[in-house]
Amino acid sequence: MMKRILILDDERAVRDSLIDYFEDCLWETRPAESAEEAIGLITSESFSAAVVDVRLPGMDGNDFIRQALKQTRMAFVICTGSPEYAVPPDLLGFPNVSSRLFKKPVTLLGELENEIQRIIK
Repeated sequence: MMKRILILDDERAVRDSLIDYFEDCLWETRPAESAEEAIGLITSESFSAAVVDVRLPGMDGNDFIRQALKQTRMAFVICTGSPEYAVPPDLLGFPNVSSRLFKKPVTLLGELENEIQRIIK
């Protein structure tokens, strides 16, 4: 089975960095710069996981995950630059939403991938 990951971040440099890493690790990647774009992608394609930024224009990352959980069983890991952010309790109740938060810039990309692999069902 092909490993497919959605990279949702409004910062092009962050998206490109994550895409480069995951493609080097033999993941098929799809970028999205908004939650609305990502919702469209998960409606028409299947993914193993998503790396999700929290602060996005329009719908934020938390609401994207809430909406996506209604449509898919993919795994979610949150990456954010916000120093005070904590994963909301309602999202922590899902086994496919990581309780481990990755702060930007993500320097431990191997650990990010390991966390994704851990929670993929």
